[in-house]
This record gives sequence, structure tokens and C-alpha cells, in this order.
Amino acid sequence: MSNRIKMIVCDLDGTLLNDHKIISQNTLEKMIAYQQQGYLLTLASGRYYREVERFAKELKLDEYHGYAVCGNGFEIVDVANQTAFHFSTIPCEIARECVILAKKCHLMQYIKINGTYHLSMGKHFMKIIQQGCHQLNKKGVRQLTYAAHLLDETIFEKDLFKLIQKGIVKICVIGTPSRQKRWIGMLEERYPDTFSYYPVNSVSLEITHKSVSKKHAVEVIANKNGFSLNEVIAFGDSGNDEPLLLNAGIGITMKNGTKRALKKAKIISEYTNHEDGVIRECEKYLE
Repeated sequence: MSNRIKMIVCDLDGTLLNDHKIISQNTLEKMIAYQQQGYLLTLASGRYYREVERFAKELKLDEYHGYAVCGNGFEIVDVANQTAFHFSTIPCEIARECVILAKKCHLMQYIKINGTYHLSMGKHFMKIIQQGCHQLNKKGVRQLTYAAHLLDETIFEKDLFKLIQKGIVKICVIGTPSRQKRWIGMLEERYPDTFSYYPVNSVSLEITHKSVSKKHAVEVIANKNGFSLNEVIAFGDSGNDEPLLLNAGIGITMKNGTKRALKKAKIISEYTNHEDGVIRECEKYLE
């Protein structure tokens, strides 16, 4: 094991997963080998644990005492012991206000409520999007498989306000950057220093409670295991990875990262997620 690095942290979508939304056989075998050498492996995703669990099983995180950081850092799961630690949610009344302000800014809202995804969009538009995704998947555009899967599990609503009865982990809004900026301004005016903001892509933005971040969660795991963030190599591709990548001992942004993530990156990989980029960089820095 490298004298310096003790933990490998990987985002999933656009990073460890290839364009088919799977872990390649080469990546799978070598990640298991790194754990056998003594490296602690942590998956850090915006997804919830139910959506991360199958990848944790493939990588044998239970056998090698790895972790999963889910919901952009809201939850830490000790996979071997099946125990979880949670950070703060967005309080119910504030989450409702976020939805009201998002509607004023003409932003769609996408929120997981009581275990089910809900999207504020007219059913007519939803049907068109669903049909489009399914057709593209049939034609072999595998990258959309996960998006289509989420849409299959999504309930489309006119208004999410009344559905919010307790704290919310994260709120995703969809719309133009100018509308997102207006929404952020309204939130900061009413609730200063309350939220963390994570751009997903040019049209999507997620917010969480300010205590929630992949960086914070990974730091907690590192400290629990007797080392620091400086002894972590981390990989990611988008806005919710930025704080972690900028503060880890080695923080690497994938070649296919978002424009914003690439602009802020300390290190940019020569490889994409579809070229086993994580493994190629591990071979460079750890061997």
C-alpha cells in the first residue's frame, strides 16, 4: 500500500460506472484487488443507498469493510455491519418554501418523498419523456437506462407542496441557469447559510442541508479509521464532488466531467469513465 493513501473514494455515475451504467470487469477485479492490499474503498454518490447497494455487493464492500456515502453525503453506510449514520435533512416547512419559490421561478422540482420519487410536471409532458427514453433504450442508447428506470419509478405531480410532511434529504430543480440563480437568491435572502448547492449539469441543481456534503462524510469515515482527508484519493465528475476533490490528498476529475467541474479541478484525468479512468489513475498514483 502507498505510504500516503489509505482510502479510495469513487463517485458512481460518470466516474466508476461506464457509459452503460455498469462497473467494467477490469475495474471490478482491480478494485477488489486494491481492497485486498489494504485500501479502504468508499462509494460516494448522489444516489440513495437502495440504488447503490448492488454496486457495493459487486465490489465486496461487506467483506472488506468498505463504506457507501449516499444522497450527496446525507448518509454514511457501514456496509459490513449494515449500520447507517445520517446528517441533517431540510426541515419540512423550509422544504415547502423551497418548492413554492421554485414554482415562482418556473423550475420543475424532483424530490424523493417517503421512498418514492416525485416530479412536478404535467402528466402529458411526462408521458412524452418516458416514451422518448424507452425508444432510445430500445435503439441501444444504454446511457439512458438509469434515467428511464428512475422515470418508471417516478410519480408525476402538479404540486409537491402538500406531499412534504417531514424533512427532505435533497431537492433537485430543473430549469435554465438564470432561473436557478434567481431561486438561489431567494433562498439565500430568506434562509442564509442554510443550504449546500450542487450543480448536476447545465439544467439541474440539487440543494441539501449545509451539513451535507461528500467531503464532510468522507472526512468522518477517515477520522473514524484513524487517518485524515489528506490520505484519500478521490474521483468524481460533477458539482457534488467538487468540495471533496478540492480537499482530498489527491482529487481527480474525470475527463468527461462537467464544464464547471473541469474548470475547478486540481487534477484532470487523461481518461473518461468509459475508459476505466479510475483504475488507470489508481495505477498511476498508487502503484
